[in-house]
Amino acid sequence: MSKFSIYLKNLIEDSGESISFIARSIEAERTSIHKALTDERILSYKVVQALARHFNLPVDKKKEFFRLYDILLQGEESYENRQAVCSLLNALSSIRFSMLPPPQVDSIELANRLIKGEYAVRNAIRNVLIYEATHTDKANFSMYVPEKLDLTMELMELWLAQCDYSVDALLCFYSNHTSGSKNIQLLRSVIPLCLASRGSYRPYYFCETPKSAALSPMSYYIITPHYLIQLSEDLSMAQIRDDTELIEFYQRFFRNLLECCDPLVRCNSNILEVLQEYISNTSPDSLQIMMPQPCTGRYITPEVIRKYMHNGSMPYKEMYNLVEHHFSVLQQINGTYQTVFTEKGLQDLITTRTMMDLPPQYVPPLENQDIRQMLRYLYDEIDRGSVQGMLVRPTSLQLPDYLSIYVHPKTGLHIYTTNAFVYGAYCCNIHIAEASICRIFYGFMQSLAGSNLVYSKADTLQLLAQHIAEMEV
Repeated sequence: MSKFSIYLKNLIEDSGESISFIARSIEAERTSIHKALTDERILSYKVVQALARHFNLPVDKKKEFFRLYDILLQGEESYENRQAVCSLLNALSSIRFSMLPPPQVDSIELANRLIKGEYAVRNAIRNVLIYEATHTDKANFSMYVPEKLDLTMELMELWLAQCDYSVDALLCFYSNHTSGSKNIQLLRSVIPLCLASRGSYRPYYFCETPKSAALSPMSYYIITPHYLIQLSEDLSMAQIRDDTELIEFYQRFFRNLLECCDPLVRCNSNILEVLQEYISNTSPDSLQIMMPQPCTGRYITPEVIRKYMHNGSMPYKEMYNLVEHHFSVLQQINGTYQTVFTEKGLQDLITTRTMMDLPPQYVPPLENQDIRQMLRYLYDEIDRGSVQGMLVRPTSLQLPDYLSIYVHPKTGLHIYTTNAFVYGAYCCNIHIAEASICRIFYGFMQSLAGSNLVYSKADTLQLLAQHIAEMEV
């Protein structure tokens, strides 16, 4: 018996009610519950919701009930992978690319001394990074740091303060094929840092267990132009060295390591090249995209493009041809077309009439009638099944408003900025081809329909119809 059926059996027994009574109460078939108890049938999500309401489960038991149901649907590994992607998206949604400038650091006081205590170690690292980024032109940092040390905020504050520096980071992936969900967690730092730096953060990865690389008490390190910071895995100790020969030795050692590793991401910040990659990474046979607004690009015709794209200060012909080509590819997709969006994103599209994934300096707000027509087309296609439109449940899943995320099983994971990003749409893109990450994201997209992370098709259509009707008033 599955853990879910055992849990359901205990709930029924504790209630003292018969299966027939419960079935009548929730308007479900008695036989479906009987068969669910022996794993002969999997209940629908609607029935599971009704059961949770019927038993009046407290929050912790309700959470466990749905967790076991999801595991039953997906299997343990797939469930863990989906939770990892959810956790990543929710974490990215909370990041704000706005910080106060870092404090001024005029000297490094702890060079060639042993630093003890995690707080002192973290403070020393931050001071060295600030000093080098603000006192060295085009500084480069080379990093191999323990999993416990997250430098996302420290590095972001320097890039957002317009410091011109770069980072090469060596990341350790878990080599076990069932540990993909742990590798997904690395993206919590990788994605924000790639965006804040607009490609000046360059992560490389190798696949071994972390312990196999830790051969000495302080085997982790950060190399800056003038300092070497050696770190213990638990951050209880560190040492800052200013020995030029030692720094050069570590730099050569690090460069040799990178030659044996693979780059985790590929970034670009040229607006025309980003748009070109938009096109080349969109397959004509399928589209899976997550962003706050619904993807209505397949309804943008050449006539609509000509109507709005008339900014004389841009490379008009080249930009126009790229935009027309991109939307024509979307129009040709006759296979899987998934667009995952939020209610707030839909409302913003109607209110601002701005396509959040198109630079406003090139594409001004659309007229109300054009937005309404696109939403009508979207409604019709979702209704007949040629497009799978999924509206996320905000209590279960958040989509970062500054990103549009494309997933394809062959070309990989493609991330683009929107107008909500501090530097605007098309300012930077991120492409990840690492097999385990791409597999997990693609599996996540495939598992969304009918899950508790999105509303039902009927509810999605009802919301779209409501907004379309309001626009017609």
